[in-house]
Amino acid sequence: MKYERRLEAAAKIILADDSQASPAPPDCAEFGVTATLKPHQVEGVSWLIRKYLLGVNVVLGDEVLLWYHNAV
Repeated sequence: MKYERRLEAAAKIILADDSQASPAPPDCAEFGVTATLKPHQVEGVSWLIRKYLLGVNVVLGDEVLLWYHNAV
């Protein structure tokens, strides 16, 4: 039961952060990103950085290759 309460509390923190996320992306260079990113890449990297700063472990997946491998 303790675990479920901790999990619910963590989910509330993450959801609150997502709803308050600023439209300005964090400076990716501070995290070692030196390339010029496309808009969708900036969005993905920003999401990863926000989760990292919250102390949350996440994985960003790419469905395009999954579709390609299944189609071949």
